[in-house]
Amino acid sequence: IDGISFLLIMLTTVLGFLAVLSSWNAIQERLKEYYAMFMLLQVGMLGVFMSLDFFLFYVFWEVMLVPMYFIIGVWGGPRKLYAAIKFFLYTLTGSVLMLLGILTLYFRFHTDTGMYTFNVLELMKHSPNWPLHLQVWVFVAFAIGFAIKVPMFPFHTWLPDAHVEAPTAGSVILAGVLLKMGTYGFVRFSLPLLPQASANPTVVKWMVGLSIVAIIYGALVSLMQRDMKKLIAYSSVSHLGFCTLGIFALNPHGLQGSVIQQINHGISTGALFLIVGLI
Repeated sequence: IDGISFLLIMLTTVLGFLAVLSSWNAIQERLKEYYAMFMLLQVGMLGVFMSLDFFLFYVFWEVMLVPMYFIIGVWGGPRKLYAAIKFFLYTLTGSVLMLLGILTLYFRFHTDTGMYTFNVLELMKHSPNWPLHLQVWVFVAFAIGFAIKVPMFPFHTWLPDAHVEAPTAGSVILAGVLLKMGTYGFVRFSLPLLPQASANPTVVKWMVGLSIVAIIYGALVSLMQRDMKKLIAYSSVSHLGFCTLGIFALNPHGLQGSVIQQINHGISTGALFLIVGLI
């Protein structure tokens, strides 16, 4: 664990504890299955923040999908199945593209060095040798996978549905931790593994542009909401626009600000969803 993941791991464990406490009276049926799913969800989230091996990272990334799908789909609100399936399909599409990006780097590393490895640190050492066109394509594959998770505009439409239908604890974990996996992916993998593509002016313009659109659009749409959970969900799109904007400012202040804002957002939005659950 290093500085990037340490804060997010602390956030995950604190929010997990609070989410279990908030389910105490809220969840009355299928208790055993509910808490089993919750524990599996924690395993997946912590695994994502701890793994420095691409294969493990991908496994944990996918493991976390299944319990969240069931938490929304079994213990959710009236349109729970629609929301659960939409969440699942969106995230799965992003994951498939991400997998293609990972495999591209894996085989390219073998072509260059004659060794097969999923070790992120080994791949990072080799990253300056990758040609720009390869970096850009892999960056796009990663960016779509991470952007759906963040969610950046225009991949954000699964989020309000998932939030509105999820039980309170599900919403807390979804907003507090799951959305941070996208921004964490950018900081941990996209920037250090694909340095030329990340600093490419066209790529930066697109990422910054989409972040600014998300900030303004998310804020305006949340002003119009009558459902409190939707209001917080759209405000999350806006807030995470600041996080992605900070990352693609490509300087230390931007990155530090982005990580701090991710933690802030996790705590404040988790608390907001707990309040809505209470009301």
